Amino acid sequence: MDASEVLIGIAAIATSLAGFTGVVVVFGSRREGNWHPGDRLRLGFLLEASLTGAGFALLALILSNLPWGESAGWALGSAAWAAYMMVSLYSSRRRIRENLTSHGDVDRVANHMVAGLFSALIVVQFANALLWHQFTPLLAALSMNLAGAAMQFARLIRSAFQA
Repeated sequence: MDASEVLIGIAAIATSLAGFTGVVVVFGSRREGNWHPGDRLRLGFLLEASLTGAGFALLALILSNLPWGESAGWALGSAAWAAYMMVSLYSSRRRIRENLTSHGDVDRVANHMVAGLFSALIVVQFANALLWHQFTPLLAALSMNLAGAAMQFARLIRSAFQA
């Protein structure tokens, strides 16, 4: 499988995850509009993670097929992903802090682990943009977006079936 096929596959999976968020709404009290604040937060993170994965997979596909070559495309894709994720992590941290202040229903340990993983991937992406110009680091970042979306989806489904 070449990089283009992998990127198209990531975009398809990410788009599917974003589409399945509608399934979550029909479960439990959500269909009456009674969303738990933590679940509302998780739904936002699910959509952001899946659409980030899809968007940057497609961007990397476009960049890698421009005249300057694949390696420049991987470098630019990594730099763009890292810059976006820095803003996203800052925004997510603010939203989580607001939720903890009023509801306290976010797992702090898991939150710190995920933030640490994304922070490490941001550093790796900048190293890829400046030094390596390889596909694999960008693939790791996009895979983490997919994993994050899948974890949020699973958490939302689990909470829908809890009393």
